[in-house]
Amino acid sequence: MGYSAFISYNHKDEAHARWLHRALETYRIPRHLRDRPGRDTDAVGQRLKPVFRDRDEVTPAADLGQVVRNALEASSTLIVICSPHGARSKWVNAEIRQFTALGRRDRIFCIIVDGDPLSADPAYECFPAALFDDGAPEPLCADIRPQRDTRDDARLKLIASVLGLGYDELRRRDHARRLRRLTAIAVGASAGLLLTGALAVTAYLARNEAVRQRDIARERSVTAERTVDFVKGMFAVSDPSEARGSSITAREILDRGAGSYSEALREEPVARAEIGLTLAEVYAALGLYRESERLLGASGDLPADARTVRARQALLRAESLFRLGEYESAAGGFAKSVDMARADDIARETLLSRALVGLGQSRSAVDDFGGAQTALEEAITIEEARGPAGQRDLAFALEALAQNAFYAADYARAVPLLERANALRLAQEGENSPSVSDNLGTLASIAYMQGRGAEAEALFRSRLAIDEKVLGPEHPDVATTLNNIGRILVERRAFAEAEPLLDRAVTNAMRERGAEHDDMAFMLSNLALARQGIGRTEDAEALFRQAADIAQTRAHRTLAPTWVELASIACSSKRVQEGEGLLTRARAQMQADYPDDTWRMAWIDVISAQCLHDGGQSAAARELLQAAAPQVLQRWGTGTLFGARLDALERELSGKTPAG
Repeated sequence: MGYSAFISYNHKDEAHARWLHRALETYRIPRHLRDRPGRDTDAVGQRLKPVFRDRDEVTPAADLGQVVRNALEASSTLIVICSPHGARSKWVNAEIRQFTALGRRDRIFCIIVDGDPLSADPAYECFPAALFDDGAPEPLCADIRPQRDTRDDARLKLIASVLGLGYDELRRRDHARRLRRLTAIAVGASAGLLLTGALAVTAYLARNEAVRQRDIARERSVTAERTVDFVKGMFAVSDPSEARGSSITAREILDRGAGSYSEALREEPVARAEIGLTLAEVYAALGLYRESERLLGASGDLPADARTVRARQALLRAESLFRLGEYESAAGGFAKSVDMARADDIARETLLSRALVGLGQSRSAVDDFGGAQTALEEAITIEEARGPAGQRDLAFALEALAQNAFYAADYARAVPLLERANALRLAQEGENSPSVSDNLGTLASIAYMQGRGAEAEALFRSRLAIDEKVLGPEHPDVATTLNNIGRILVERRAFAEAEPLLDRAVTNAMRERGAEHDDMAFMLSNLALARQGIGRTEDAEALFRQAADIAQTRAHRTLAPTWVELASIACSSKRVQEGEGLLTRARAQMQADYPDDTWRMAWIDVISAQCLHDGGQSAAARELLQAAAPQVLQRWGTGTLFGARLDALERELSGKTPAG
């Protein structure tokens, strides 16, 4: 026969018909199934014979045209696209009856695209009545409605029916053939943070499509197709009543997918791992680090030949460790992912640069600035060689190199790197990009370190406006910015304004980063300063102690300054011996952590003078304070937190007013 199949459909289902026609005619039959007898004794070839799809539903004819009749007679099978539109179409029913009259009722196959089969409500019935003429049984069907067959499975079911082969055999052969091909990475979040939950998933799908186009010559793997189908299915609500009149949020969509993917893909471990890793990336982009970590832990071991996916798994696990402040472990994980990416063609192209950036960032975090720079400069070289296609990842690498320069206090080098990166971000992502926001944060930090507090605060507030709008008010990045603004307010003694910002920062950050994350040491100490400033000294002491415990455990540079603040509270509370012990420990630690910040050592002398005074040694206190004061005032003005405290102590020692 001239056609392997005739597609019968209503013109309102034309999009489904176009997809099906293309899917059938472009499918390459697995080699091991070729040349065996198929339907009508014809040998199975490399592809199906042509499929007929050429009918104008709106033609005002009284009956089927001769072209359609001839095509039906020349078609080995009839595929009916079932929907409420098709069920009510006189042409679809007429084509079914014409094909049945040819004695081929057993060669009618259906694909349900909408509606409900055998529905009590005619408005939702999807089966044309002609299918049941003369008491015929319900036909064999593929079903691509949400939560049923994927498009890939539906295509294979129909191809098996058209060829007269078993579906399970065709599926196994198809799967085996595809897995022998080089697996293309079809999923993954973009390097920068996603804008909102829904946009996060959209960005993932867009990236997947871009990779699919790049690797079209190699044919997209079954892993990629199954992953895309699953993620698309996450957006479908099979029962509208589930929404109960409310919007379905991105978080609800993700939670539903995270709860079902493992079972849905239990027989396909590589596809299961891909979707798990993708969901983990999206959760991380939304700032839901704990859920991301759980999914990464559940991704399991993968076959040795799934090298690309294993490399991606190693990379995401290292990124999770970095987010949670485990910098040394993260560096080891990134180094492993770099080695894995170098050993695999696809991973080298898609993951190597990202792994090198992660390695650079983790080395920066432990003050290995030279090691960080080596890794980051290699990533930049890779992305510059990619030209326009590498611009976004180039910006990511430039930002990391700028951060490395910032941590090394090389501000003159950091600023032009940030400006170059930001120009790329603005061109590609616009002014509301989370990466643009990150760059504002780094520029603000540089301004702060250079003593330009007002400029730093303005930049931090600009970043906060973007992040709250794009990431939501509870994202950990928002917490970081709130903390930085709060610190600036504390330093200019706006304690009442700073306290709620810092309280919110601590709450948000602790929820996702955990109580032991090293960042919490700085955040808790800032909140303690604000509470102390508004007279809640007991709260402040408890927070300082919590901050000191974290800082000591994580070797954080906040440790010595926090001990100094605890010493001040202890001495003010007449626990002078305790305070002096803390200052002794702080002095050695401060010298190790801040060898070039002379004002910090001077501040220890200021608090030592306070303790001497509180212990009844006012003369010694005045002498020590007189020597330390100029170095503190060289860094801090008289109206700042430290300047005002110094002034209060000087007044106390002179007998003019009590210290406060």
